[in-house]
Amino acid sequence: MTLFLSLVRHAKSSWVFPVEDFQRPLAEIGIERALKLQKIIEVELVKADVIYSSSAVRAKETASILLKGLDFEYSKLKISHELYTFDCINLEKFVKNLDSSNTHVFLLGHNTAITDFVNKFGDRYIENVPTSGWVTLAFEAENWYQIHSGKTIRFRSHRDNYHE
Repeated sequence: MTLFLSLVRHAKSSWVFPVEDFQRPLAEIGIERALKLQKIIEVELVKADVIYSSSAVRAKETASILLKGLDFEYSKLKISHELYTFDCINLEKFVKNLDSSNTHVFLLGHNTAITDFVNKFGDRYIENVPTSGWVTLAFEAENWYQIHSGKTIRFRSHRDNYHE
């Protein structure tokens, strides 16, 4: 069985407001880039079994932009404080505990966890997954806890205008 994991780094956040990291909203450029990403990601998002987002404000705002106007069951969107992590080990634990009935999963989270994860489990080195970056990995496994080496099948970012 093939399991698909798409990881999206939240859009660019604003540092204008004197708030804790967890509370930082998106910057204007982040909103613009998330809207551009939404146009190319929508087909894959609709196919997702579940979408998990970090509970941080900037991640939830990114998820809202990506899902706006889509024919999508919002009950598939799950907010998880566990995804408010910058550590690959914590992200790996989260992924390996996913329900294997969900074969196409999206995660919205943070760096360096995302970049480290895709480099550990993918077959293509990515120096940095930038904000609004999207990477999809495919794994041949029966369960998420069995994943080890996957194939990097997609990497998009604003740096390449979201083209391959």
